[in-house]
Amino acid sequence: MADTQMTPELFREKLQTILEQANAKGGRIRRDEVGAFFSGEGLSEEQLGLVYDFLLSKKIVVEGYERQEEQMADAGEDAPLWSEEEQRWLEIYEEDLAAVRPEQPGELEQLLIAAAGGDAAAKRRLTELFLPEVSAAAKRLYRPGVLLSDVIQEASLELVLFVEQLSGRTLADAAKVRKELHAGIRRSVQALLEEQKDVHTRDRKMVSKVQDFKDAVTELKEDLGRKVYLDEIADYLHISEEEAADILKLAGEDVPEEEG
Repeated sequence: MADTQMTPELFREKLQTILEQANAKGGRIRRDEVGAFFSGEGLSEEQLGLVYDFLLSKKIVVEGYERQEEQMADAGEDAPLWSEEEQRWLEIYEEDLAAVRPEQPGELEQLLIAAAGGDAAAKRRLTELFLPEVSAAAKRLYRPGVLLSDVIQEASLELVLFVEQLSGRTLADAAKVRKELHAGIRRSVQALLEEQKDVHTRDRKMVSKVQDFKDAVTELKEDLGRKVYLDEIADYLHISEEEAADILKLAGEDVPEEEG
């Protein structure tokens, strides 16, 4: 890291510590808390942004942080759409939403006041009224590589948590509440997308390792003119026998563990 003597090992330890602190707070942490934790380490804003994105990838909501618009801009008309199966699911889901009793004049403000007082019925009605907005926001944030239904489910969960946390709050106008809700949905969906991206990256790496393993088996068999053994494959790929054994399970190759 520039302007700091922090080693990669120490940085990883600090990342793990801040992750544990965020989990202890229910999977949420404020941006200024993260900044304070890393104060004195000489991290630039760009480097802190990587820390925030790391937390997002672990499904931690970083309050007060949003990724750069060019990275997380809402999906436009040219963006790839979800599958036909997902579209059919969406149509059924939105038909159910359309059947909800419409919001009445002044109802939202009254519900917010009641919800702040802990009224469970008001919270249920608020959730019901906000669900169409949640669906619309989730569709805008959708990215290929993850199910649309998962994105909407994640956004809906954020709505439930948001409404539940209204208890005891001094609420401002409905527009401000909507703005807070949409910001929370964006952070929650971003966390889901980051997590899925990490999963896909790991999957691609494993597929590559399996293919390398199969190629190595083929090459060694041709070079040696006989069957090959696990320790030989491990040496050839410069990996441990334990890692080679793990890849072997996925590769489905018939490779003896040791020469007998």
